[in-house]
Amino acid sequence: MIPAIGAMTSVLAELQSLASAAVAPRADAPVADAGAAGGADQVSFAGALRRAVGQVDGAIAAADGKAQAFAGGDTEIPLSDVMVSLEQANLSLQLAAGVRDKVVAAYTNIMNMQV
Repeated sequence: MIPAIGAMTSVLAELQSLASAAVAPRADAPVADAGAAGGADQVSFAGALRRAVGQVDGAIAAADGKAQAFAGGDTEIPLSDVMVSLEQANLSLQLAAGVRDKVVAAYTNIMNMQV
């Protein structure tokens, strides 16, 4: 599987859990202190998003590097590898745009909720 797809899937799953928590908060859920430190196994949304965007950027940079090397006359890189890496970068970017659209839709939905 493309690494960016796994990262974006985890970001999307976290978004869905945030949306479900916003719609139906549990009465027995503890209220977290804003200054309290989280557990070691706890991953922040911003960190997951930063990693996912970094992976997309890495895929694009790798594809660009292969394409430039191939265009420069490097005979060690087959055209099929260049095309596969470019397509993986394209799919990663499309997936990132789709997640961005979902984040914007979730934000709009939350902002339109009556308190």
